[in-house]
Order: sequence, then structure tokens, then C-alpha cells
Amino acid sequence: MLNGDFFSIVNHTDLGNSAADFTLAMNPNHTIYCAHFPNNPITPGACIIQIAKDLFSFLRQTDYTIKKIKTVKFIHPIIPTVHKTVHFNLQWEESDDLFRVKVAVYEEDIVFSKINMQLEKKDL
Repeated sequence: MLNGDFFSIVNHTDLGNSAADFTLAMNPNHTIYCAHFPNNPITPGACIIQIAKDLFSFLRQTDYTIKKIKTVKFIHPIIPTVHKTVHFNLQWEESDDLFRVKVAVYEEDIVFSKINMQLEKKDL
């Protein structure tokens, strides 16, 4: 889980109806940004997807794995030195032990990413 190192949860709001919103502070000094990219840090798409999965696991207090990513759109880069906080809005439906999770990553009127994925409980 990247929480506490790559990002930290500033605020979490349960919106009811299988939805939640998180405000996150990204850590612009994390080593990932040294490689992606030096002097021009951009949050990697794989990290955005991992954060979304981690936030869902945090909500449900159970570890989940990504079964399938149906769609993912990276619309605007998250630059941690510019975008001090970002929001992750999660909405989900459960069906046959699978969770269909829609994620919107944004800051005010900037949409960074939209993700539609399926998660399942991690086998122990």
C-alpha cells in the first residue's frame, strides 16, 4: 500500500449509496518521482490505479486485487509540485463477489483520470 509514503489521506467522506470521496496529499519527494521524471515529476498511471485499489481496500477493511481494468483514461497529468491535493471519488456495485468500481480522480475543475475496474477479495 502506498498510503503514508507516496500519498497520505487528508480527508475521507462516506457519500452513502456505495460511494466515497478521498482527499489525498501526494508526496513530491518520493523516490518514484526521481525516475518519473527527473525535474518534471508526474504521477505514474500505474500508481494512480494502485491508489484507487488501495483506497477501496481501506474502505472495505479487506485486501482486494484487480481482476480486470475495463477502461482507464489519463486525461491530465498529476504534477505533485503543482497539485498539492487530489480527490479520488469511488463508486461501486457488488455482483457475485466482484466489485465494479468507477473512479474519478480530480482537483476542482481538472479531471486527471477515470478508471473502471473490477476488484475481488485477495486470496490468502
